[in-house]
Amino acid sequence: MAEKLNDQMLFRREKLEKIKELGFEPYGGRYECTCHTTDILDNAKTWEESEKTVKIAGRLMLIRGHGKTAFGVLRDEKGDVQVYFRKDTLSENEWALFKLMDLGDIIGIEGTVFVTHTGEVTVRVLHVAMLTKALRPLPEKFHGLTDKEQRYRQRYLDLIVNPEVRKTFVKRAKMLQAIRNWYTDHGFLEVETPVLQPLYGGANAKPFTTHFNALNLTMYMRIAPELYLKRLLVGGYERIFEITRNFRNEGMDTRHNPEFTAIETYQAYGDIEDVIRQTEEIVEACAIASYGTTKFTYEDTEIDVKGPWPRMTMAEAVKKYTGEDFDACETVEEARKICDKLEVEYTDYDGIGKLLAETFDACVEEHLIQPIHITHHPVEVSPLSKLDPNDKRYTIRFESYIYGRELANGFSELNDPLDQRARFEMQVAEREKGDEEAHPIDEDFLTALEFGMPPAGGLGIGLDRLFMFMTDSASIRDILLFPTMKPVGMTETEGNGESSAELSKVLDLSKVKIEPLFEDEVDFDTFVKSDFRVVKVLNCEEVPKSNKLLKFTLNDGTGTTRTILSGIKKFYKPEDLVGKTLVAITNLPERKMMGIPSQGMLISAVYEYDGEEGLNLIILDDNIPAGAKLK
Repeated sequence: MAEKLNDQMLFRREKLEKIKELGFEPYGGRYECTCHTTDILDNAKTWEESEKTVKIAGRLMLIRGHGKTAFGVLRDEKGDVQVYFRKDTLSENEWALFKLMDLGDIIGIEGTVFVTHTGEVTVRVLHVAMLTKALRPLPEKFHGLTDKEQRYRQRYLDLIVNPEVRKTFVKRAKMLQAIRNWYTDHGFLEVETPVLQPLYGGANAKPFTTHFNALNLTMYMRIAPELYLKRLLVGGYERIFEITRNFRNEGMDTRHNPEFTAIETYQAYGDIEDVIRQTEEIVEACAIASYGTTKFTYEDTEIDVKGPWPRMTMAEAVKKYTGEDFDACETVEEARKICDKLEVEYTDYDGIGKLLAETFDACVEEHLIQPIHITHHPVEVSPLSKLDPNDKRYTIRFESYIYGRELANGFSELNDPLDQRARFEMQVAEREKGDEEAHPIDEDFLTALEFGMPPAGGLGIGLDRLFMFMTDSASIRDILLFPTMKPVGMTETEGNGESSAELSKVLDLSKVKIEPLFEDEVDFDTFVKSDFRVVKVLNCEEVPKSNKLLKFTLNDGTGTTRTILSGIKKFYKPEDLVGKTLVAITNLPERKMMGIPSQGMLISAVYEYDGEEGLNLIILDDNIPAGAKLK
C-alpha cells in the first residue's frame, strides 16, 4: 500500500511542478564546484579582497527571509557556510526558483565572498541552481536527531543533520588507511580470500549457513579468513594481510554486530613477538591518526596506548584478580570447585583449560582497563597455536585488552600437520559433546600443511572495536554506517523458541503445569519490604561466555542506571527487549554473576509446558513511568 502523504510532502510536490513550469530541471546534472565550504572559511579575507567568484553545492539547511533578502546555511561534505540571497542580484527566474526552495533541497550557488559586520563569512549569491528537490522534510529539530533507533535505521538522515557523525566515519576511513599504509610500508601484500566457504574455521563461533544452488552445496559465510591465509604461506608468500568482513551468527549488543571488520596478518619466519609489536604499533598509529597522540579518553577514562604494553599469563591474571591458582589444579574436580566458588558457568565436558578460560572471561576481563597482553592460553581453546614447549598445557598465544575488551588475538602459528590433525579431532570430540563453536576438520587445510608451512606469527585485530576506542563511541553501531537492525514491525522473538505472542496463541492449557502454591505464609510487614518498581530497558546484551545470562541496563526512575542480570537467554533475544517496560525487585542485595554486579531481579512468569520449561517476562504498558511502585 502506498504511503499517505502529509501536508508538507504534498506542498513540496506542488513546488516541484512549479519549478518545472519555470523551466528548471528539479533534478539537475553535473555542477562544477570550485571549492568546498571549508576553503571559503579559510580564505575569506583574501577572496573578499580579490572579489573571487566561487561555486559550491550542498544541502540548504536554514533559510531566514526578510522580504527581498534572505540568509541561509549551505552544508556540503566539509561543513557549513552562510549564504546571502538578494532579489536584485538574481535574475527574476532565479529569485522565483529560490522562493520555491525548502530546507533539505540540494542546490548550487555561484557568488562572491564577504564578511558581515558580525564577522560571519558569507557568500553573496549571484546565481542559484536547483540540483535535487527534496520531497520529504528534514526532522523537525534537525540540529539534533536524537532517536538512536531512527539514526541507525536512517543513517542518511543522521549524516545529513549531525555533522559530528560524518566526522566519525571520516576518522574511521583515515584510520583504516593508516593501517593499510603501515602494512604495505612494512612489505606486506594485501590479499583476498573467499567469503563463501565450504567449511568454516579460524575461530570459535557459529556461522551463517546458505545454499549454493548450482553445486547443490551447503556453504558458510566466513567466521575468519585464517585457514585460507595460511594456505598462502604454504604457497610461498611471506608477509600477507587481509582487511576482511567476517560473519558470526551470534547475538547483537553494544560490542557485537553479526557482520564486522577485522584485519588478519601473517609473517613467515616470525613468531608471537613480531605480532605483539605489530599490535602495539598499529594501535599507536590509529591513535595518532585520530587524536594526534597516544593518549585519549574513552568513556571518561584516560587510556595510553604507547608501547610496550605489560604482559601477564592467563593463569597469573586469574590469580591476581580472584586469588585462585589454576596452575596448581591437577584434576578437573579441583578446577570445577574454583568455578563453583566464583559462580562461573561451565559444562560437563569442560576440561581444566576451558574452565580457566571461562573464569578469566567472567572474572578478569573487566579489570583490564589499560592496554595489556594476556599470554599462555590453554590448549583446549587454542586449536591453531603452537604449544608452549615449557608447559604443554598452554600455547604460545596472546590476546590484547583495552578497557576490559579483547582487541587483538595472535599466535605463534601451529605448523605441525600431525599436531594440527590431533587438535581438530579434539575439537570434533568437543562438538559431539555439544560445543557448537568447535572446529570441523578441514582436510584440504591439513593436506596443505603436509606440504610444509613455514613457522609464522599470526595476528587478528577487531577493527570495529578499535575504532570504537578511537572515536569514544559507546556502541559498535555508532561506528558502522549501516548496522544490522531488526526490520521495522518485526516484534516476534525469533530466537531459541517461540515468542511470547506466539505462545499465547497456541498454548494448550492441558499441557501446562504450574508449581503448587506455597503453604508457608509471609507476614505483611515482611512482604511490604519488597520494593517492586517499573523499569525501562535502555539496553540488553548477552553476557559473554554465558549460556544463560542477559545483562539489562535499566532506567529505574532514579536518574542513574541499574544493572540486572537475568538467566532468560533461552527465551529472548536481547535486541527484542530494548525499550520494553518491565517489573523488577530493586532492594535485593547486590550479587555478582559471571563477575558482573547484579542489582535486583526481573519478575517473570514460569511454568512447565509439554515437559519443557516456559517463561514470560512481565511486560507492562509503555505509558507507565519508570520508577512507579507496585502495590
